[in-house]
Amino acid sequence: MTPTGVVFDVSRGCVEDGPGVRTVVFLKGCPNHCGWCHNPEGRSPRPEIALDRRRCLECGACEEACPNEWVADDPESWRRVCTGCGACAEACPSGARRLVGRRVEVDALVAEVMADADFFAGTGGGVTFSGGEPLAQGPFLFACASALRAKGVHVAVETSGTWAASVRKDLRDSVDLVLFDLKHVDPARLRAEVGVGAPRALSNLRALLEADLSVQIRLTVVPGFNDGDEDLAAIADWLADCPGTTTLHLQPFHRMAVAKQVLYDRPYAWADVEPTHTSRLIEAQRWFG
Repeated sequence: MTPTGVVFDVSRGCVEDGPGVRTVVFLKGCPNHCGWCHNPEGRSPRPEIALDRRRCLECGACEEACPNEWVADDPESWRRVCTGCGACAEACPSGARRLVGRRVEVDALVAEVMADADFFAGTGGGVTFSGGEPLAQGPFLFACASALRAKGVHVAVETSGTWAASVRKDLRDSVDLVLFDLKHVDPARLRAEVGVGAPRALSNLRALLEADLSVQIRLTVVPGFNDGDEDLAAIADWLADCPGTTTLHLQPFHRMAVAKQVLYDRPYAWADVEPTHTSRLIEAQRWFG
């Protein structure tokens, strides 16, 4: 049986997610709970409704279209009964409601991204799978990756590494490049701020670096989590002890997710944290040569 996947965005013309011009496919679902998450719409594995209350006309069309019963005088009751069918979004005349996530078959997604094949061929680009944690939908991702590589398309995967060790072989066999989102090297900090499975990422990263696979490490410099000199020194020492060679790309924490979280009525604990300044990135780089 051919696997299907849940996609929440397909972004074209990207140049920071691997070589050349790329199309980035964002898959839903992530086992982590990073408080600074830049793509909170990728956390849930299921399609869900984003609600922009600023555009809401309070016309009642959404409630009338919903197949489930809402509680009177409780404006949030719809979230508790929502199945992500999208009926309310279709009925909304102002676009205040939007269905985030669609289920798609492998052949359909491959055909969709192959519309950009000329850009891939002309720039040495390809397709990058991101998320969420794209390997949370491993069977679907690897089926798509195999189909794309059979067409000569370069495939990259952006991952946080929180997956079972058995996934490593599929990565080696199905993708050309791994963009690894390293968060920290302190297991206790990872458990507290990212999730109980996060320390597994360190062993997975070490194994990938030992394998014959191209890996680029990305480190988001997050104020108060991994931007201190002690944190950066520990990360640099850990990487120096790893086998093989790889590239490390530092990227800044930003607060664009604040606006996204509001759409899902979720608190964003890092809303008052200042974005990482460019000067701090330059200072941080000295730890990594």
